[in-house]
Amino acid sequence: MKPEFTVSNRNKKPTGGEKRGGYIKQSAPGSPLISVITAVLNARNDLENAIKEVQGQTYANVEHIIIDGGSTDGTAEVLRRNDAEVDYWISEADMGIYDAMNKGVEAAAGEWIYFLGADDAFYSPDTLRLVFEDQWIPDEVAVLLGSVMYPDGRLFKSRFAKSMYFKNTIHHQGVFYRYNLFEGFRYGASALAGCARHYYISGDYQLNFMLFLRGVQYVHVNQIIAKCGRGLSMQGKLLGYLEEICIRHKYLGFFKAMFFDAFTLLRYLYKRIEKTAV
Repeated sequence: MKPEFTVSNRNKKPTGGEKRGGYIKQSAPGSPLISVITAVLNARNDLENAIKEVQGQTYANVEHIIIDGGSTDGTAEVLRRNDAEVDYWISEADMGIYDAMNKGVEAAAGEWIYFLGADDAFYSPDTLRLVFEDQWIPDEVAVLLGSVMYPDGRLFKSRFAKSMYFKNTIHHQGVFYRYNLFEGFRYGASALAGCARHYYISGDYQLNFMLFLRGVQYVHVNQIIAKCGRGLSMQGKLLGYLEEICIRHKYLGFFKAMFFDAFTLLRYLYKRIEKTAV
């Protein structure tokens, strides 16, 4: 019998899912556990579909972790209603999407981590099975890269390349990370003077750029992983470009980063002109 929804007496945070009842999934030979993490805020209308996306995968060894940032639109009610379908969820205020993703990583038990937005969808019900089932992935490989389809049908092919100096060339819905990459890393923390304490839009660039500079081993999988929704990074906000600049300064230093900063500012101006012209 699955546990009913409860509220902690200590902190009054709504939580739920099978993990709370002691049911912990594990990796098995030829079937690594995949932790799909969904960070959500006021996305009641999309979340039900995201839960169905994970439940509909033909790959069996997957856990779904949902971190809600204290939504006020009824998202928590969707989570309660789907408590038996989700491995772990919590609803509480946070400091933004990357804070929520960090909480998801900390709750995960999988060998691989994947982030699925509430308005994103796997490309097909067989996506995870084609990538992971009975596939030999060497232990030294820490990242798996695939493609992502935009709503207009364009494909984004993630890649580790020198172009990472200029911008993030890895789509968050097109990458699987081995869990041990997060043992000494959490999203969003900035220690640079003049930068925000936490990143709110470009935190994924922070991880990807760091991994690129370290020369992490990766493999391209010949698969379209997801059909992406709106997403923060697609909105062209100035804050995202400024965070990108801060991240480069963190890892390259001021003088080396300045050369690439100019291109970031030009990209932002181009986007502004493009929007104005529409």
